[in-house]
Amino acid sequence: MHLTDEQLNEYVDNETNEREQIELHLHLCDECSKRFSDLQNLFLELDSLPDLQLTRDLSTRFISSGGLIQQPPRWLTLTVFAQAALALIALIISIPVITTYIPQIDTNSLMTPLFEIQSLWNTWLDSLSTLQLPTIPEFPIPIIEMSSLLLALAGIFVLWILGNGLLLRNQIRR
Repeated sequence: MHLTDEQLNEYVDNETNEREQIELHLHLCDECSKRFSDLQNLFLELDSLPDLQLTRDLSTRFISSGGLIQQPPRWLTLTVFAQAALALIALIISIPVITTYIPQIDTNSLMTPLFEIQSLWNTWLDSLSTLQLPTIPEFPIPIIEMSSLLLALAGIFVLWILGNGLLLRNQIRR
């Protein structure tokens, strides 16, 4: 069994714990001894090469000009919060649909927190009802079929993914 290139490099760099075994093998194996000699000659040739000045300074490409972490633009941060809010609203709207079409889900465990939120919301609305606000004209609310709602939510999701892709692509190009 011959020595690997890694073992020979570690031996040259004095980075090995197997120094005695490698020396013994080098004395017994002519092929590994020749490879070791070639490696030493290569390092001697590399050390003998003159230091040359580069025609241009490459260090600016690798040294950061400021901190490593850059703050995203304010509009991007606001967009993320708006998307999170819309995703939460879409999730809350879709829970009754999911529980209708998938009866295996334990609806009690899902609906109990929603009922608590709804009761808190109703309490808040009741407290607001005592305020005198100007009357707002009532607009008729169209009845939307569930399939249309799901299709609209799927379209919004696709647009959201595409928008995020464009935002990230523009960030990477900068």
